[in-house]
Amino acid sequence: MPASFGATGRKREVRGATTARRRTFEHSAPRRTPPARRISTARAAVASRITALLMATIFLAALALLFVSDAFYVYRLEAEGNRLVSEEEIFNQTQLEGYSIFFIDPSQAEERIESLPDIREARVTLSLPNRMAVRVEERRALLVWQTGEFRYGVDEEGLIVSLDGEDEPEMVITDLDSAPLSPGDSVNTQAVAAAAAYQDLLSGVDEFEYSAQYGLSYRDELGRRVYLGDGEKAALKVAILGALADRLANQGATVESIDVRFPDSPLYRTAEGSSTSP
Repeated sequence: MPASFGATGRKREVRGATTARRRTFEHSAPRRTPPARRISTARAAVASRITALLMATIFLAALALLFVSDAFYVYRLEAEGNRLVSEEEIFNQTQLEGYSIFFIDPSQAEERIESLPDIREARVTLSLPNRMAVRVEERRALLVWQTGEFRYGVDEEGLIVSLDGEDEPEMVITDLDSAPLSPGDSVNTQAVAAAAAYQDLLSGVDEFEYSAQYGLSYRDELGRRVYLGDGEKAALKVAILGALADRLANQGATVESIDVRFPDSPLYRTAEGSSTSP
């Protein structure tokens, strides 16, 4: 260590060397983090964990509420567009009473509703907390199909549907074969289409008869049985029928039936029972 001697002979340290050594010590000593800063960081971490735990608890409680509370379970249905089928019948068909709204598949509910004979189409919508609504399009009877004493509605596809007593179709087909029917059954679609075609072509004719053997027929204003068969070449058959009826009227002939099922060879039957081709 550098030293100097004064007049008294004492050894005196050099101040500059001491200062340098002190600085060297200060630079080599490790720095410590202030205690206050470490405490603040720890508290922030604890607070973050508590917040996350609270949020998870709230989420689980809300989730449990969705599946436990009756407010989210469906106990009724709101229907629109229905006249023939009651709201209760539609809801029962879904088989969803008491189901959580979160477990209801609208497309599956629609399929079940559309399986009802009187429903053509259904659209189901859901909304919270537990509202289930359906808009339906019902099948409408195009004509009345009568079998014995029973009357059924039939739509354009030949399906048996309910009759609306306030607005029944004017066209009636009486089934001479008297085949028993139930809701959801179907009748001969060709007969239905043919009756619709002949109703347009034959003025004032709304009532027809049907059998598997002869097809469609009706009685004209003179009480004669007119056999039409199917709807093929309907316009031609009606034209032939008109010409033949005029000829018979001019001849003063009395006939019981006219058969135009086969336009190339129409027939008529006289009161004596003979069949004649004009």
